[in-house]
Amino acid sequence: MEQGTGPAGPAIGKHIILEMWEANNTNSPDAIRSALTDACNKGNLTLLKVLIHQFEPFGISGIAMIAESHITIHTWPEYSFIAVDIYSSNRDADINRVAQAMKSAFSPGQVNQVEIQRGKSRPPRPGPGPP
Repeated sequence: MEQGTGPAGPAIGKHIILEMWEANNTNSPDAIRSALTDACNKGNLTLLKVLIHQFEPFGISGIAMIAESHITIHTWPEYSFIAVDIYSSNRDADINRVAQAMKSAFSPGQVNQVEIQRGKSRPPRPGPGPP
């Protein structure tokens, strides 16, 4: 069995989900871009491109496309709320540092954080064929 593809192997990637309440700079494209760029640098991720879209009258969605996967951010300024997904398949990346950088950038009053090990347990394949 290939490493990382079954119950005995390590996870293929790590995924952190952040919910940040009472957050600052929720409607600033510059703050969002800066936070995504800084988080990639602190987490040892290979940043390819940052895309930001500002909604009217408010709210922002952004993505940092990284060689190892992505960081996404969605803001709801009317609730002072930010949702962030951080996913990386790079075992040398420190996505906990990425999460900390995002929290530092927006100084939320409350944070919910969940980490998921992606691809750790592959379900059995039905029928004949390779495992």
